[in-house]
Amino acid sequence: MDEMETTGTPEIDTAAEIAETESAPEQKKPRRGGRKPYTEEQKAEAARKRAEKKAQAENLTPVVLVQYQDAEADVNALVEAAKSDFKAVKKRTRITALNLYIKPEERAAYYVVNGDFNGKVSF
Repeated sequence: MDEMETTGTPEIDTAAEIAETESAPEQKKPRRGGRKPYTEEQKAEAARKRAEKKAQAENLTPVVLVQYQDAEADVNALVEAAKSDFKAVKKRTRITALNLYIKPEERAAYYVVNGDFNGKVSF
């Protein structure tokens, strides 16, 4: 008997035939239910919302509070108080640098403007 007749499987002779049998086209799986594709208007709206959130995150200014015993002071308010105190004394001088030193035990903030002018504001 022939070997082909006993096994019942056809013999593959060439590399092209082997490649054909290995790379048979796959059937596409049925699509699962899920989110429907966006329309152009929905895409534009989503992009606008992402841009707003990004701009909001880039322009974030945190609120910093100093709490000590029973007192609480907003750092931004102390900075503005130091600037206005400095402007009351030196009206025409621009503020290019401001260092603020907060001492909650004294309930005061000391500041240095432009490296040479010192002052104190209380809270």
